[in-house]
Amino acid sequence: MDKKLFSPVKDHLNGRYLSASSPNYLASTPEEDDQVLDMNWVIAVVKRRLLVMAIVAASIGTLTGSVILWNAKKIVSEYEGKFTVLVEPLTTDDRLSKLLVQSQNNSLGITDLNKIKSSAEEGSSVDYQSLTRVLKSPEVLIPLVNKLQESYPNFDYNTLNNRLIIQRVTFLRDGKQGGTKLLDISYRDADPKRIKYVLEETAKYYLEYMGKERLRVSKKSIDFIARQMPQLQQKVDTLQQQLQILRIKYNFNLPELRSRSLSDQLDNLTNRRLEVQVQLAESRQQYETYKKRSLRGDNRWIVDISPKSYENLISKITEIESQLALSSTQFYENSLPIQSLREKQQSLRDLMQREAESVLFQMKSQLEQWEARDRVLTNSQNLLQAKITQLPQAQRRYDEIQLQLELAKDTLKLFIEKQKTLQLDAGQIDGAWQIISKPQLVKDENGDISSVTEKPTRRQLMIAIVISILLGIAIGFLVEVLNTVFHTPEEIKSATKRPLLGVIPIAKAMKIKSRISESFPPKFTSVSSTTNSESLKRIIVSNYKDFSVIEAFHYLYTNIQLLNAEHPITSLTITSTIKGEGKSTVAVYLAKTASAVGKRVLLVDANMRFPQLHTYLGLSNKKGLSNTLSSDLTLNEVIQRLPDDDNLFVLTAGTIPRDPITLLSSKKMHYLMEQFLALFDLVIYDTPPLIGLADGHLLASQTEGTVLIVKIEKTDRGMVRKALDQLNVADFKVLGVVANWVK
Repeated sequence: MDKKLFSPVKDHLNGRYLSASSPNYLASTPEEDDQVLDMNWVIAVVKRRLLVMAIVAASIGTLTGSVILWNAKKIVSEYEGKFTVLVEPLTTDDRLSKLLVQSQNNSLGITDLNKIKSSAEEGSSVDYQSLTRVLKSPEVLIPLVNKLQESYPNFDYNTLNNRLIIQRVTFLRDGKQGGTKLLDISYRDADPKRIKYVLEETAKYYLEYMGKERLRVSKKSIDFIARQMPQLQQKVDTLQQQLQILRIKYNFNLPELRSRSLSDQLDNLTNRRLEVQVQLAESRQQYETYKKRSLRGDNRWIVDISPKSYENLISKITEIESQLALSSTQFYENSLPIQSLREKQQSLRDLMQREAESVLFQMKSQLEQWEARDRVLTNSQNLLQAKITQLPQAQRRYDEIQLQLELAKDTLKLFIEKQKTLQLDAGQIDGAWQIISKPQLVKDENGDISSVTEKPTRRQLMIAIVISILLGIAIGFLVEVLNTVFHTPEEIKSATKRPLLGVIPIAKAMKIKSRISESFPPKFTSVSSTTNSESLKRIIVSNYKDFSVIEAFHYLYTNIQLLNAEHPITSLTITSTIKGEGKSTVAVYLAKTASAVGKRVLLVDANMRFPQLHTYLGLSNKKGLSNTLSSDLTLNEVIQRLPDDDNLFVLTAGTIPRDPITLLSSKKMHYLMEQFLALFDLVIYDTPPLIGLADGHLLASQTEGTVLIVKIEKTDRGMVRKALDQLNVADFKVLGVVANWVK
């Protein structure tokens, strides 16, 4: 092989070769490029499935467009006619008259009347939402339907209800929607004559119906009010009488004021009774004291009662007692002067006794008066307290009666007001509804009858096109999801979560030549050549211009070496999930790349089930690995060197054994692998596929790492996941994956 093709890799390893035509997918991790990968995946799917999406979108669009156009031809043109009615009086006289009655009953002021006038311009006494529903109810429309069936026998309620539209005319004021007193009544049909006939009959029927209905309601309401008003008046009179009885019985007009008055009276009586009790206690004590002194013969206390009245009497008694004391020293006790003085003394004492008894009698009388006064105050206080105790009940009863009376009066006022209003309405029955726009068909600017049927063909076609495109895209993505093979190296890196060691492109210029029993130095570019005839030894001849293939293997080898720069990898296993993914070709290219930089490389064909390396390289396979393991052949007898490459050695598979597993798991195989490491700088093992065979697992367990080959547009995602799971369970070191056959 010409080593000039691989010479750039030497400069690359020495740091002088920095450019390449194929990207280095090892530079970034999946976590760093998730968003970019997702967008790239979408773009890639669109590119791959563009034809499918276009075919599906065109098919669905054509089908739906045909259906839409066919349905559009079947749509029957319909016409519309309408008339407009005035539901309420246009002026505010009617409303002002009703509000005037209310103002007379409720005594409204000037300000309130001004508010009434302004509200009359905006307010409405009709519930238009309910009115439109009533006018389309079966009870109202059935008589009209019977009338219409005289001219159109097939006419029924459902037809009229579905085609008759009643709407209130609205307007915008200050950005808010307001309602007028007008109703638009329209009818749609395919027959213009029937439209006009139906609208004319409907207008007549509604005018007649609303007049009768208004008269019936007014009469019924007036009769009801007439029956209720005597009962309400009697109830008001009864409540007023009960209220009057309470006022007379408890002597108050307003219970709140009466309660405060009674409380004040009770406080006054309590204070007066306390004063009387104090006076009574003092008088009783004084009376008892003076009475005791009088019984002992000491009546001088009367001076305390009335000093001026009894001072002279006391002085006379004192004077006589002084004379007796003086005379008793001069005369005997039974002498005449002594006896005379004694008689005067006794006479004065008797007089004082009588005066004392008179004063005591007066004091007793005054004491009895105080006691009587205390009893009177006590009785008054008890009576007043009883009234105060009963007052809350009376007040509660008063409030209840007053509340009932107010409600009864309000109800009576409302009935009187309603009676007058209904009487006023009864006088305006003839002006209930007024037609301001006669029934007529809708016409265009030229005065011709215009169809109101919408044929949204263009809009439906646009929607169908959009939906068709979306469905086409969806089906394209569905096909992509159902097709579980890998399409891009990014998908492989994202799915496996392993380093992407290399991306091997398809060779642009490749041809196969044959030679019989003659060796030809191979020049490698293609990674997917296969053997189609056992009688021919096929070799690959590369076009020197196919630089991208060679550079891809430069990067693959460099990435493998950079995985462990301090301790370069000396043995590795090249494998794949299934047959035909190009693992043997990748092994050959990788071995040639390593030998080009001066490494002694041994390429071992460990695929003793379907050996391929000897065919690719044009070598003999009579003696190989299987013969070495099963006999005493030496390595020099089985290892072959390529004629054009002194550093590349090949150990072919040899004759196909019955049980390759036994040979690969033997101690001799382990010994040989150790010998290989001692003799060569790099040993590359080409193994059978991982799925369904254990050969690759045995070799992977004894090498420093495994490289998994994944072929674009062929390798199934599930197979790759299963193979990686098997390697992970056995704790084998997977160096990374190689994307093969990339466009």
